[in-house]
Amino acid sequence: MAMALEVEPFTLVESAIESPTVVSDDFKRFYSGKSSDLDVHLTKGIRRDYPNHTLTIVPVNSDINLLAYAYSGNATAVLDTSTEDIVRWRSYDRGFRGEPSRLTSSVQFAKFKYTWLGEKFVMYWVPYHFWTLQYIVHECDAGENVMDQSKVVDELIKAIGEWSTPDDKFVYVYDHRWAASRALYDEIQQSNWDDVILDDAMKITLTDIVGKFFDSKDVYDDLGVPWKRGVIFHGPAGNGKTISIKAIMNTLATREKPIDLLYVKSAPSTGHIRQVFRFARVFAPCLLVLEDIDTIVTPSTRSYFFNEVDGLERNDGIMMIASTNHLDQLDPGLSKRPSRFDRKYLFPNPSLSERSLYCQYWRTKLRGKSSVPFPKKLCPAMALIMADFSFAYMKEAFVATLLVMANNRTEKGIVPHTTEGSDDGGDDDLDDYELWREMKKQVAILREDMGSATPSKALSEEHVGARPDDLSFNFDAEGRPTNINRPAKGLVFHQRMLPAQFVRDGKCGSVS
Repeated sequence: MAMALEVEPFTLVESAIESPTVVSDDFKRFYSGKSSDLDVHLTKGIRRDYPNHTLTIVPVNSDINLLAYAYSGNATAVLDTSTEDIVRWRSYDRGFRGEPSRLTSSVQFAKFKYTWLGEKFVMYWVPYHFWTLQYIVHECDAGENVMDQSKVVDELIKAIGEWSTPDDKFVYVYDHRWAASRALYDEIQQSNWDDVILDDAMKITLTDIVGKFFDSKDVYDDLGVPWKRGVIFHGPAGNGKTISIKAIMNTLATREKPIDLLYVKSAPSTGHIRQVFRFARVFAPCLLVLEDIDTIVTPSTRSYFFNEVDGLERNDGIMMIASTNHLDQLDPGLSKRPSRFDRKYLFPNPSLSERSLYCQYWRTKLRGKSSVPFPKKLCPAMALIMADFSFAYMKEAFVATLLVMANNRTEKGIVPHTTEGSDDGGDDDLDDYELWREMKKQVAILREDMGSATPSKALSEEHVGARPDDLSFNFDAEGRPTNINRPAKGLVFHQRMLPAQFVRDGKCGSVS
């Protein structure tokens, strides 16, 4: 008979070594617990306390702000601290630019008794993460149950939405979300073609290419092609791309039938790009401005952007204007596909004649300032020394010069020199004028910042045989230059903006 094997009973041996830390236990305990959502808890509590009422939750970030609407006199909102606690933060707001300092409060939780057109509501104001939520409670009307959407609340929301939405004088701006901007609209109203130093023919071309697009739907339909278009403005920074876009926007906003204006400031992800085009399709016909498009269309979003532009969804009525300082670095899918952007316009550094026009623009701005004599002959002289400068650098030169002159008079007590004589300066030497002397200094400083002590060879050749009096102008009654007479010394006049076919070889043409 075989002997049975004896089996050792299982024995649990506990280690006598204690854990060196309990921090990880705290970490695990915290993250292994049930998660909570404030919105869910508040919804449950409000429905419990108001069993025969509808509940509507509206984020303030949706431009529906019940308190702002009430404080503007359209409704009443009375803080209710008798039935609910209030949670608020207290802070001290320092006065700015002479305004008195004051104590301020930031409400974190509050209950209000709200009245609008005789209807009574209860409203809870609750900041939550990046939102502020408004819980609107209203007694059920006939035929409504607690889970219905209250018709009265809907009417209130609609009224606030119409009140908070500005009139048609605004621009839609996208910066991670769409918002209507009256400030940008007011800004573009200050931008017109008179302020753009550009060949008159090109101004007409740009105005027509956009304006005629919106008037030509029948033409596109007749040809059986999508009613959409895109153009690119490119060239060194500071040469008028932005102000030209604003002038175009102003032209479209003041049409007999205004065109909706959409401006994209930032759209870093595919989700953002999706929102941009969904919105544009709703508001078409519209102008969609993509400034600095190389920051919008990135390697991670390029495919999605291309699909939105010419994918299955229609973009009828959408005119796109994109801008970039670096066309050579732009994705070929943008710059070399006519179905996406069919025209490219170059904004190069201004030519001698255009720099002279810009100096005349400043002369007009300073007209009437007797302490700043600015005869006509300074304009071509300043233009000569600012070769290679963009319009932005020229503006900096004028602003810096005027600031130095102001400092000289306030800090050093220098009395401004005034020169009697004709408007063109007569036989006075240029160095007789403080504006000229300081301008030369500031131009030298800016040129050093540019890393160029002297103008480039290409632009130096532009000035061969030129003297300040080689450029002559005719002026209207307001002092605006009406034309440039061709100089006798053979100056080359470069077209400010060239259609794509003139720059395919990477070279700018010239108009002789």
